[in-house]
Amino acid sequence: MSPEKPVLEFPCSFSIKVIGEDWDDYQQFVIDTMHACGVTELGKITSRVSTKNKYLAVTVPFTAQSREQLDTIAYALNQDIRTCYII
Repeated sequence: MSPEKPVLEFPCSFSIKVIGEDWDDYQQFVIDTMHACGVTELGKITSRVSTKNKYLAVTVPFTAQSREQLDTIAYALNQDIRTCYII
């Protein structure tokens, strides 16, 4: 039996999409959280407001350093009451 290859090999290009309630500059919260979790360079950030202007989807491309970093980012983003989904 050969050992399985990891699904992701780090560092790697990664993109995270965060959907949250759009108030109190949610996009800036996502950016600040990414920086606090050790992401130093972000790619071109895109965002889209829902049809009723209640939610904001923020997509952030970056270079992920480890699985632990991805877990830390997801945990930190989920601590905010505005965050609904992380994809």
